[in-house]
Amino acid sequence: MNKKVPLKNRSERSGNLVSIQPYDNTSRAYKSEANQRPQTGFGAYLTIAVLVFLVILFAGIYELVVETWTRLK
Repeated sequence: MNKKVPLKNRSERSGNLVSIQPYDNTSRAYKSEANQRPQTGFGAYLTIAVLVFLVILFAGIYELVVETWTRLK
């Protein structure tokens, strides 16, 4: 019969994949979050770009129509 070797506790075993210290996140659970300014989304920038494009487009079409009208007059 084999002589039974007492088992080592987890901290004495080699090759632990997981840390044996418990991770306590309760100390940070009730800490107020740092004030960060809200990040502007991509949609807001896209909306502004489309509006500027449309204003320039309509201004160009208006100028084209007025120039054409004055030449034909």
